[in-house]
Amino acid sequence: MTHRPHAITPEVLRADAMLTPDGAIADAELEFDETGTILYAGPARSTSRVTRELCGHVLMPGLVNGHTHSAMTLQRGVSDDEGFMPWLAAVQAIEQHLTHDDVAAGLELALLEMIETGTTAFADMYVWDEALIERVREAGMRAMIAPASFTRETVGFPGVTGATGEEVTEATERLAARYADDPQIRIAFGPHAPYTCEPEFLRDIAERSLRTGIPVHTHVSESLAETTDVEARFGATPGAHLDALGIVNDRLLAAHCVHLTAGEITRFGEAGAAVSHNPVSNLKLGNGVAPFLELREAGARLTLGTDSVASNNSLDLFEEIKTATILHRGVRHDAAALRAADVLHVATRGGAEAIGFPASGALTAGANADVIALDVTGTHATPFSGAAALVSHLGFAARGTDVRHVYVGGRHLYADGEHLTLDASAVRARARSAAERVRREAGSL
Repeated sequence: MTHRPHAITPEVLRADAMLTPDGAIADAELEFDETGTILYAGPARSTSRVTRELCGHVLMPGLVNGHTHSAMTLQRGVSDDEGFMPWLAAVQAIEQHLTHDDVAAGLELALLEMIETGTTAFADMYVWDEALIERVREAGMRAMIAPASFTRETVGFPGVTGATGEEVTEATERLAARYADDPQIRIAFGPHAPYTCEPEFLRDIAERSLRTGIPVHTHVSESLAETTDVEARFGATPGAHLDALGIVNDRLLAAHCVHLTAGEITRFGEAGAAVSHNPVSNLKLGNGVAPFLELREAGARLTLGTDSVASNNSLDLFEEIKTATILHRGVRHDAAALRAADVLHVATRGGAEAIGFPASGALTAGANADVIALDVTGTHATPFSGAAALVSHLGFAARGTDVRHVYVGGRHLYADGEHLTLDASAVRARARSAAERVRREAGSL
């Protein structure tokens, strides 16, 4: 399938500071061409043609959300004070009443929130089809998309599609072929979790992944209840169970991994698996703290995720960056255990590589111009002492509401608080209406 690129206007951006792979640069300049490729990222040049002066702003790579369920924005705040299994039951009860229009409304609301808080790429597992994927493309974001499946026979979202797990898996291969040359879209298999998918189904997906090269995005060891259930049913903990079925390899994106054993951590690292650390969701549901530092030491590829707003309430990755940094310092009783710079790398370049966009995530010549500009004139940014304080500010003080400009591949998606690719007012109105109806039908209003 040939995907027509959007027209890109070349620009030269100048800002107070910029985060690059070599560190922070003061009085910085970034230039990209009509292909959305960065031509220059460095100190301001006196002879350059500046098209956008961003005084009082800083530039950084767009953020990457390594695990979410975008359309679940309609379920924000549905179950805030219950444990994992009661929360899951409440969520699934609502999902039985979703229509395709509802999913589209929830997805577009998530796209709004991600763009305006600085996320430029995300990995998603939910119900997906070509029409929904095209909404992502038109909005301008990058995404690794995993159509969710449960068992061969289960219809996961009956009001949206009658497709069984087996039919979803077959359709995933067709989508992967259709979007094989698309710079914005990657397709992955999305078996939900080892406690919802039977072993034979998971083995089949592993074999399909090996044959086609299509990645696998799944939940692993999110809660103690899940771990106990899988071990009782299959005689192995979730990570080891998936490994025996052929799932654990360098095509795996594993979400959560809160309760991996020491052996599983070693194995995931040896296999080159990618792991999405979702600290706020894991803490909110009382599921615990993932072994982020241990996974990093083992060699796993890491990304940072929000999970859905049903278990987080926000898609602001700056919350995850700060939480991850201070959380693991607390776990280790060591303020030097994890630097803000390390977590910023995971939330940008590391995450982009983990979800299949290795040319994104860094402001350097030759990379995709996935760049965001943050205002640093606000009260919580004062005093801001320029490049020397940039990593500190981005790691501990910045907020999604500071984001003023967003570019993906050079395409301007968000400018001074205005969405350029989505009708924000219409999207919010549709989402409010859809959420009210779905919750009323599910009896949760």
